[in-house]
Amino acid sequence: MKSLLLTSCALLLSTGAIALHDDDPKILSRKVPVRGPIWRNSPSLAPSGGNTTANMPGAGFDSQGVTLEAWFPLNQIDNANSGNDCWGYTSPSGREYGIMGTSSGTAFFEVTNPTATQLIDWIDGNDSLWRDIKVYGNMAYSVTEGAGGIQVISMANIDNGTVSLVNTIDDVSTANSHNVAIDEVSGYLYRCGGGSNGLRMYSLANPSNPQYVGSWSTRYVHDAQIVTYTTGPNAGRQIAYCCAGLSGGSGDTGLTIVDVTNKSNPIVISQVYWPNSAYSHQGWLSEDRQFFYMGDELDENGVLPSTIYVINVANPDSAFYVTSFNNGNLAITHNCYTKGGLLYAANYTSGMRIFDLNQSATNPPEIGYFDTYQSGDGTSFNGLWSLFPYFASGTVIGSDLEGGFFVWDVGDPDLVLAIPGGAPEILAPSGATIDVDITENVLGALDPTSPRLFFDMGTGMQSVLLQPVGGTTWRGAMPTGICGTSVDWYFAADSTSGQTYTTPSTAPTTVYTSVFGYGQNQIVNLDMETNAGWVGGVAGDTASTGIWERGDPNGTAAQPEDDHSEPGVSCWFTGQANPGSSVGSNDVDGGFTTLRSSNFNVSSLSDPEVSFWLWYSNNAGASPGADTFRVALSNNNGSSWTLALTVGPTGAGTSGGWEKYTLRMGDHVAITNNLRVQFIAEDAGSGSIVEAAIDDFTVGELDCTVPGLGTHYCTPNVSNSTGGPAMINATGSDLAAANNVTLAATDLPANQFGYFLCSATQGLIVGPGGAMGNLCLGAPIGRFSNNVLNSGPFGAIDLTINLTSLPVPPTFNHAVQAGETWNFQAWYRDVVIGVPTSNFTDGISIQFQ
Repeated sequence: MKSLLLTSCALLLSTGAIALHDDDPKILSRKVPVRGPIWRNSPSLAPSGGNTTANMPGAGFDSQGVTLEAWFPLNQIDNANSGNDCWGYTSPSGREYGIMGTSSGTAFFEVTNPTATQLIDWIDGNDSLWRDIKVYGNMAYSVTEGAGGIQVISMANIDNGTVSLVNTIDDVSTANSHNVAIDEVSGYLYRCGGGSNGLRMYSLANPSNPQYVGSWSTRYVHDAQIVTYTTGPNAGRQIAYCCAGLSGGSGDTGLTIVDVTNKSNPIVISQVYWPNSAYSHQGWLSEDRQFFYMGDELDENGVLPSTIYVINVANPDSAFYVTSFNNGNLAITHNCYTKGGLLYAANYTSGMRIFDLNQSATNPPEIGYFDTYQSGDGTSFNGLWSLFPYFASGTVIGSDLEGGFFVWDVGDPDLVLAIPGGAPEILAPSGATIDVDITENVLGALDPTSPRLFFDMGTGMQSVLLQPVGGTTWRGAMPTGICGTSVDWYFAADSTSGQTYTTPSTAPTTVYTSVFGYGQNQIVNLDMETNAGWVGGVAGDTASTGIWERGDPNGTAAQPEDDHSEPGVSCWFTGQANPGSSVGSNDVDGGFTTLRSSNFNVSSLSDPEVSFWLWYSNNAGASPGADTFRVALSNNNGSSWTLALTVGPTGAGTSGGWEKYTLRMGDHVAITNNLRVQFIAEDAGSGSIVEAAIDDFTVGELDCTVPGLGTHYCTPNVSNSTGGPAMINATGSDLAAANNVTLAATDLPANQFGYFLCSATQGLIVGPGGAMGNLCLGAPIGRFSNNVLNSGPFGAIDLTINLTSLPVPPTFNHAVQAGETWNFQAWYRDVVIGVPTSNFTDGISIQFQ
């Protein structure tokens, strides 16, 4: 049951529902919106400081064959509660514009240069969860379920950065509309739904003042595509493909095909149904008008994968169901469109999915995707609402319920950056290298002068150039840091076409974070595959359901389907749901439930830390964002508890997805041999859905002990007058660019002189020049004779050497390069039984990076 679960976005309740839709699942699934900075895929975004490294919720989007070019979270648009539909417009100058509806109005973006997307203007509207926009000429028509009729918006001056509301049409029946459709060939606009309406038809002969000309209301129409046939047996006919049904669309639901050529006498010419029909939502014709691709919004129902139904409409008078196809993802099919032999589907929690109709019109394979929703797939009404793929440039835009406005380039990116083995959590304070693979999908796409490592140690972003090390691998040198401190970082490279590619993909908005240290001393490491003495549900708990238990969870829209990491499948979680059950099945209700650890003796650690991975979701249900998750520590085996962490009620970490947390015990309680940890999930009674899980729990401390550097050789070495051999050691980094290696010789005779030697080769000369020891270096040999040192009373010498100027013949200033191996030894004076002599330490070999 392993699936990719990414850090989740935070989401919010919309305020604009009307009576007809009070029980609509979209309302019941509301979550708080994503909030964060604007993200653009542009070289100009390489950060220079400020808040550019702040982590943004929902980063690290899962995708294939799609490049994110720009992203505007809702707080960057109008601070709306939710997003809804989108459409596009190309001005006579060829400039491209995206139009997106939100709960409070209509936003206009210029996307001509996708990586420089700008919000250029805004038109207020009535509050509603539902808003739809279509375009005719240079007019945009915006409708909503929050009344307000048809807003007519002129885009005549959009190239100068302004749009204007020129008219509002509210003349027939209810002022509400669920969607709007336009037949651009005939010049008619159709209001879909709104109350119990079917189609309300308007002439656009005067585009700024639509005139009502007729209606068809035999069925409720949720959405429609209306086309005029200009050739073939249907030439001259205007046909409406209506996603329709009775009783608000859910009764006798199907595809109703209506001839609307005569606006005063529309005629139903076909009615088509499909297996498992539940709610005919939206669909689109194939470009050759042979098939209609239908999305049923309620057929999945937690059981079926995202399914699209194929209807043969070659003869619209006798249309019939053919088959269906899916991609295996458990998500709701919402809106789909066809262009260039591809079908683009907005499938809510699984984001944009792209199918290749060129390979098969009835069973196309999925060839690409971009998942805007990071809390995992599921049949909840969250994530990508719609998309628009019709720009001549190939740019695709999308509108997300909680995520905001997305701009994409569809197709394989020019460059792909990946870190072999994943980003390291710990980096050596003495300096470290990090490798990244940069793969060209287009030969010659990489600008070889561009690959860089960006890093911020708390004083703003800086960067260093990467060095090629063979094949597709490039290496970045992280400067030295202080043990225990952290560094934010990412890789970036430019294509020859001027696009910037990064890892993580949404850098610099999101970054990798590593801590400086030499490792971690762990005394506890639990993957939760066994009980380990933990207790789920303790005396005094008040929750009636959702009690902590350990095992393999059955996922819902709020609870994980999988534990945090492989191997293994188990974690602690709040209440097992039945497979395929609803989001609130066995969640935490009626109070709080406690998970309590066993006792840990941490007295051997000087600075113990508790780390764990937490899944926490409180952002669903009637009252999202009302509860908190708490973590407490005890240093007296549970006799008393100190609150150490509170997650929620809103913000990061409250909408599902695995998040890692680390607590320093000394920040909260005194260090003892009786540490216990408890995790508390609570439903305060406000009607929210509360789920939590814990996995991969560790107790340890960061290791700041400087390790030895290099490999010893040429032992055993000859004893000196102290009765034992002298030894050489090295500390620092094997990173040549760090240039911080220190050599130390110990166990020398007291108060004797000595110095260090170096060579790129090893050797063995026994007793050279009458010395007692062995010379372990081959020619040519460099001597640090300008640094003759005295061993003093403790019999030790040390020297920090300059790797940019080793005293090796013939230049005597050799600069060490990555990939070179250098050998070091110390020579020293000695007196044995009154006879002056000399000796050598053993040798040490260091391969530099």
